[in-house]
Amino acid sequence: IREMSTKLTCKQAQKMIRAYLDDELNGRDSAAFISHIRNCETCRYELETSFIMDYAVQYLDEDKVDGFDIKGLLDKRIQEGEKRMATRRVLGILLWAAVIVMALAIIIILVMLLAPDFYSTIILPISRLLFT
Repeated sequence: IREMSTKLTCKQAQKMIRAYLDDELNGRDSAAFISHIRNCETCRYELETSFIMDYAVQYLDEDKVDGFDIKGLLDKRIQEGEKRMATRRVLGILLWAAVIVMALAIIIILVMLLAPDFYSTIILPISRLLFT
C-alpha cells in the first residue's frame, strides 16, 4: 500500500478496507484510515460490512452465537490499532531523542579531542559562573 496523506477521501478509505482487515497497512496509512472511519459513517458501515463477511462465519462455526457482538469485535480491533499507533509515536520520539543525545556526545568528544584547550578556556569558566 502506498503512503497516503493523513486526510483520506471516502474512495481512498474504501479501497483500504481489505488491506486494513488483512493487517497490511503501514503505520501512517493505518492511522489515516482509522481517523477517517472514526469520522465517516458511510466508510464505517462499509468496514463493518466487510468485517461481518470475513468473520461472522468463523464465530458462528465456533458456536459463539450468544456472544456474537460484531460491532464490539470491530471496535476492539480499532482500539488495538490506535494503541499500536500511539506506541509507535512514543518509540519514534524516544528514537529521535536518543539520536540527538548521541550526536551531542559525539560533538563533545570531538571538541575535546580536537581542541583540548576549549574545555579549560571556555567550558570550565562558564560552568564555574553557572554553578558557583
